[in-house]
Amino acid sequence: MATVADESFWDAHDAYRNRCNYLEVFMSTLDKISSAVNFSSVKSCLTIGPGEGLYEIGFIEKCAANISKLTAVEQDHRSAELLKVRLGKSLPDVERRVIETDFRSWKGPEDAIDLILMFHVLYYHYPSERKQFLRRAHDRWLATRGFAVVVSASHTKSPGNSCEIFERLGTPLVTWEDIEADLMEIGFVKRHAYEIQFTRDFSNPDEPYLRFFQSHVDQPVTLADVRNAIEELYPGGKSECCNTLAVFQKTC
Repeated sequence: MATVADESFWDAHDAYRNRCNYLEVFMSTLDKISSAVNFSSVKSCLTIGPGEGLYEIGFIEKCAANISKLTAVEQDHRSAELLKVRLGKSLPDVERRVIETDFRSWKGPEDAIDLILMFHVLYYHYPSERKQFLRRAHDRWLATRGFAVVVSASHTKSPGNSCEIFERLGTPLVTWEDIEADLMEIGFVKRHAYEIQFTRDFSNPDEPYLRFFQSHVDQPVTLADVRNAIEELYPGGKSECCNTLAVFQKTC
């Protein structure tokens, strides 16, 4: 994936996030998870690539309120700074540590973790690298009976879905089926899975919004290329989206 400067990345990601109703639907889905999965034993949490932590903090507050220690690994400097502020306000009694580095090269926590949150981060590996990363998380980082919660785009092959633009620009997202298969092959047991359906707005895209898609494509593309792809794929300006949130557990 292409990289951009911190300020540019933040603006692009913020533009992307504000063009959908995902946050609202995600938070309502957490009510179902909190009643179906017992996270009361979870005392420590590792979150990978959380940005400013909107979704991860929401998950902790609603589903894993007994956490007393949190480690976050976030590469983007501005996101990491905003995350520190948000953690201080939302989880003031939690011992927290924010590490500014690329999680793909990070050596891992010193002690075993009860819960790992991986929200929209498993796209950024080639298949062999993704398996190696997940195996480290399973074998070395996660405590026995610990949980891994994964959120990833799903139904990405459905015509007209919001992820179709990545394929049109030459870098299709990894499918949920492939990510799930990797987790199961490594030894995780799937406990629950939830589909989160929401709507994305592609009408009148501004430059930060276009740059978000541009930064997620491996080969060089112009903003005009991105705009043309949007106009062709989403002539009505709207697209239906689906993410899957799945709870996995390490059983041995």
